[in-house]
Amino acid sequence: MNTLLNVPPPPYVITVDDDPGMLKSIGFLLQTEKLTSHSFSNGQDFFTKIQEQPALLNGPGCILLDVRMPGMSGLEVFDQLTAMDQEMNMPVVFITAHGDMALVTKVLKQGAVDFITKPFSAEDLLLRLHQYFEISRARYITKANKLEVYRKIGELTERELFVMEHLFEGLSNKEIAELMGNSVRTIELRRAAIYDKLNIKNAVDLARLLDSANWKK
Repeated sequence: MNTLLNVPPPPYVITVDDDPGMLKSIGFLLQTEKLTSHSFSNGQDFFTKIQEQPALLNGPGCILLDVRMPGMSGLEVFDQLTAMDQEMNMPVVFITAHGDMALVTKVLKQGAVDFITKPFSAEDLLLRLHQYFEISRARYITKANKLEVYRKIGELTERELFVMEHLFEGLSNKEIAELMGNSVRTIELRRAAIYDKLNIKNAVDLARLLDSANWKK
């Protein structure tokens, strides 16, 4: 079975921080590394942009999020992001000048990937960014492949879908034929059509494909 998608687009960084100096320094660092960046001085502006351009959250890349901001705090931004998508492609990394371990534990349990304490060196940030990018690329590919699998399943006829579900459950052509009141040859033809539409060769490929997409009836 061929990999559906394996070359995600270049990663980028979204920074949400009310400190103009921090935004400027991170922006300059990313520019020198030829990395695309998007900067926002508060959560409200960030979400306004997301409403205009939802694909900005597709990634791959990461979101650097300041914890303490006026108006909408970093935690509130994070809560709203996870409410929008619990399987975000973009890892969220909190930045703070306050070493609050209770807060660290909370955000990591809620799905944040990391927690950086100010001040931090450019070298450390770049090293971490590349680690975040690898996480994001894996998420991006997984989600894109899952969507592609569901798209292909959506092209199956109702009867083909019925056959696919029972093949996935491990039933034989004969058992499926008896369930549907069809001949074994009819089931064989439908199975061949399913494999062709899903671009797979056998039942093992089918199981792997549906498992990879966490497919359920």
